[in-house]
Amino acid sequence: MEEWYVNIFKALISGTIISFIISVFTSGATSYNSSIAGFSILILSIMMILTMIITKVLKTTASNSSTTQLMITILSQLGPFLLMLLIISFILYLIVTYKTPILENHISPNYHTFSNITIILILVQLSIVYTNIFTKEFINSGKLQPVTSAMLYAVGILSVASTIIIYIILKYFRTDGFQISNI
Repeated sequence: MEEWYVNIFKALISGTIISFIISVFTSGATSYNSSIAGFSILILSIMMILTMIITKVLKTTASNSSTTQLMITILSQLGPFLLMLLIISFILYLIVTYKTPILENHISPNYHTFSNITIILILVQLSIVYTNIFTKEFINSGKLQPVTSAMLYAVGILSVASTIIIYIILKYFRTDGFQISNI
């Protein structure tokens, strides 16, 4: 990997972590905006990882295998990252779609609980990725160890469950709040 690419990737990861910490420990518009920033930055960093994996796998296995074998190898290595990308994109979609109820706090209090759980699970996935992406095996081949992929899938499935709960809360458990009117 080239050093500038690694530095950009590390900076994006650091920015994501800072945005998520701000999101978890604040409320209102600050929490909302930092969540959007964190998820957007994370999408960029995952896209960089996907590019890096495809490049490394093509360099190491392109001449040794058939096109079908190459595609299977690439898809198997991209799987955990594609799952992360899908989850993050869906959460970002939900946050943008339900902006008004979230900012006006016309949602169930459980939304904030499950939003924080999802952010923590994503941070766990991010820490697994961060610690394993700079190993010699990954740098040389672009391949994660099977145990690492399994851990990413396991945490990813928990993130999917939490994200579905967030969707259900935002879609079906919104309130108008209690307002007193002057008659």
